[in-house]
Amino acid sequence: MKKAIMIINSNPNMAEKIRFNLSSPDTEIIGTSSVAEALDNLAKKELCLIILDAAISAEDDHRLLTAIRKSKTTPILILSSQSCHVERLRVLQAGAHAYIGHPYSMEECLAQAQALMQLYCELKPQQEVCYTLAIGKDLVVDPLSRQALLNGKDLRLTRKEFDLLFCLASNPGQVFSREQLYNHVWDEHSAYNVDEVVKAQIKTLRQKLSMTGNEYIKNVWGIGYRLHTEPDDE
Repeated sequence: MKKAIMIINSNPNMAEKIRFNLSSPDTEIIGTSSVAEALDNLAKKELCLIILDAAISAEDDHRLLTAIRKSKTTPILILSSQSCHVERLRVLQAGAHAYIGHPYSMEECLAQAQALMQLYCELKPQQEVCYTLAIGKDLVVDPLSRQALLNGKDLRLTRKEFDLLFCLASNPGQVFSREQLYNHVWDEHSAYNVDEVVKAQIKTLRQKLSMTGNEYIKNVWGIGYRLHTEPDDE
């Protein structure tokens, strides 16, 4: 399986230099130049390294960096055109694993990148393995491809819908309150109305799961929701 690296950099020349030097037959390089592109790729790919331009990170006050660190174990290398103690401190506090400031050589960048990938690959086998989950006769949830198939058809779930379904499917029969689901799925610390946020996502998820006429997500009165693994029995 190929290792995937994402380079988030608005400087095409620098991005191409890094891509060229890190490219290998067993490595996939994903290049992006914006926060929106980065978020889209984060939802689709299992990454072993993220190389992030400090200027792009600063555009959203390092919220992208914080979100990556909360949701992924992927190492993050920050590259900066400056050498500023305050900036270095801010990005490390936001979640970066390493920071290289100007002036730096390509050799230093590559050495740091290789060291972070090696550490990640060594630690990865110790982490929990994600298995494809089969629920009932018709529903399959694959965390690696982030797909949910119902009767063999892709449900085309949004990121939040998939994360909700995977959380419930990973713990069949367990009852989750809306607050527990929010804490599992959402990156934000709090929402104005957690109940309504979760209810809205559960509603759209249920609509997509309803094509077979089976009810996979059950209400547990006064508590929250659980995934019913054998909907055909009721």
